[in-house]
Amino acid sequence: MKAALVLIVVGIAELTAQVRPLQPPPPPPEQTGKASIEGSVVDALTHEPIQKAAVMLMGRVSLTAVTDASGQFAFRQLPAGQYFVQAQSNRYPVGRVGGELTRQTSVTVAGDEQKRDVTLSLTPGASVRGRVLDEEGNPMPHCNISAMHRNTADNGQGLVYAGGGAQSDENGEYRLSNLPAGKYYLMANCGLSMPMPHAFIRQGAAANLPRLVYAPLFYPGTADPSGAARVEAQPGGLLAGIDFRMIPATGVTVRGRVRPSSFDGFLQVSLEPNDPLRRGIGGRGTRTNPSTGEFQIPNVQPGSYELIAGGTAGNQPYFAKIPVEVGTSAPDPIELQLSPGSQIPGTLVIEGDAKQPPNPNPIRVMLNPAGNQRMFGAQPQAEVKSDGAFVLESVIPGRWRIQLNSPGYVKSVTLGDKEISGDVIEITAAAAPLKIVMGTKYTQLAVSVSPPPSGAGSLAGLAWAATSSIQQNFGFDSQGRANLSVPPGRYHVCGVEDQSRMVMQNRALRKALESRCETVDVLEGGPQKVQVSRISSEDLKRMVDSLDE
Repeated sequence: MKAALVLIVVGIAELTAQVRPLQPPPPPPEQTGKASIEGSVVDALTHEPIQKAAVMLMGRVSLTAVTDASGQFAFRQLPAGQYFVQAQSNRYPVGRVGGELTRQTSVTVAGDEQKRDVTLSLTPGASVRGRVLDEEGNPMPHCNISAMHRNTADNGQGLVYAGGGAQSDENGEYRLSNLPAGKYYLMANCGLSMPMPHAFIRQGAAANLPRLVYAPLFYPGTADPSGAARVEAQPGGLLAGIDFRMIPATGVTVRGRVRPSSFDGFLQVSLEPNDPLRRGIGGRGTRTNPSTGEFQIPNVQPGSYELIAGGTAGNQPYFAKIPVEVGTSAPDPIELQLSPGSQIPGTLVIEGDAKQPPNPNPIRVMLNPAGNQRMFGAQPQAEVKSDGAFVLESVIPGRWRIQLNSPGYVKSVTLGDKEISGDVIEITAAAAPLKIVMGTKYTQLAVSVSPPPSGAGSLAGLAWAATSSIQQNFGFDSQGRANLSVPPGRYHVCGVEDQSRMVMQNRALRKALESRCETVDVLEGGPQKVQVSRISSEDLKRMVDSLDE
C-alpha cells in the first residue's frame, strides 16, 4: 500500500514538472518601409496653417500625428500601398454631410516614394448672436439657445439638437459659436415661471394654480415649429441680430397616480406632445412617489399630449399610455394602469427546411425598437429550439423590427393571420403568434460606377432594400467595381463621395436619393449586374439643405 502511494506521488511530481506557463503569442512584427507621406493642414478660408490638428493615417498601418506650429505633419517608414489621410480639430466642426472632402484624401505610395505635398483644409465654424427679451422688452437672462435640425434618423422624428448651445447673460445677450456651416432652426427656452394673478385661495391649494410660463420659442417668433424659419450660417461668418421676444403662456400642473401604486422597480412618467415636430424637445418627465404612485408635471402648456408610464420590476417591463388634452386649467387627476409586457409565441422556418439544422450557435430572434418605440428593460429576444419554436417574453405594445443573429435574413413574416410587408411588426396588448421564414439564398450583385473613383476611399457604395432594414456600405476598387452578396428583393444602389455612414443613418436623405440611384430587382439564382452614377459630395450637401425647407 505504501509503495503504491509513492508511485502516485512521483507521477504527479513528474506531470507538474512538465507543465509550463502559457506564454502570450509574440506580437506581429510592425510593417515598415521606406515610403513617407508629408503635408500640411490649413484653414479653408484664410489658408493659414492650423496648429495642433490631429491627422489620422489609415491603410496598411494606422498612425496619428499632430501638426506643428507651421501646420505640418509627417508619416515616415511606411510600407508601399494605398492610404487614407484625414484631419480634424476641435476648433473646426464637422458638418452634417457633404462638402467636407477637403479634410480627407487618399494617397498611394510606392516602395520608397516620398509624398511631401499633401494638403488638407478645414472649414471654420460659424457664430450666431442676438438677445432674448420678455414681452415688455426687458432682457431675460439664463435662457438656453439651441441650434436644431430635423431628425432624419431611422428611429426618430421631429427636431433634434445640432450640438453646442449658449445661454443668455444678464443683458439677455447670447452667442452660439463653432457651428458647422449650414441651415438651422434656432430655439430659445427660458425656465422662468411665476404664479398668475388670483383671488384668495384655501391653504394648500397653491399647487393647483395656473402659472405664467414662457414656451420654447422658435425664430423668428413662434411656439409652433412648423412656423419656424431656418437661418443660414456661413463658414467663418457671424450671423447677428437673431433676437427672441418671448411669449408668455398659461402653464398648469398635470397630476395623477400610477397603479399598482407600490411598484417595486424603476418607473417614470412622461408627457409627450402629439405634434411630431415637438417630440424630443417638448416632452416633460418625472418620477413617481415610490409609496403612493403619485406624480405631478408642472408648467404644462395647453395642447394635445400622450401620457406615458413605463418601467421595470425585476426583468419584467410595464407600460401604460393614454391621450391627454390640456387646457388653461389643470385637468382632473389621471390614473394610469400599468400592464406587463406580452408573451409572443412564434415559429421560425428555415427556407427549404421545416426544422433548424444542428448548430453550435442557436438562432435567436430579437426585436429592435422601430420609429419612436420605447424600450423598458432588456431587449426582447428568444432562442429558437430545434423544432423552430420560440417565445418572446415581456414585449410591450408598439412597433418593433425583427432581427436574426444568423447568416440568414427575414424573408417573410406573418403575425396571427396577417402577412406583414417587410420586417416591422405592430404589437398590441393582445399579441398574436408570430411566424418567420428565414431566407438563406443570397444573390451575387456586381456593381460598377462611372466615372471610376480617383483613389481608395474617395467613393463609397450604398445599397439598401426598399421594403426592409437590409443595408450595406461597400467600397469600390480602383476600376470602380464591387461585388455584393444580398438577399433577393428590390434595392436602391448608389455611389457617393464619402459620408456613406451618414447617408445610411438619414432616412430622409435615402428617400431623396432614390431618384438619383439605380433601382434593381435582385432575383434568386445567378449573378446580376448594375451600373450606377457617381453622386458628388456637393450634391449630397444640397440635398440635405433642401430636406427641411
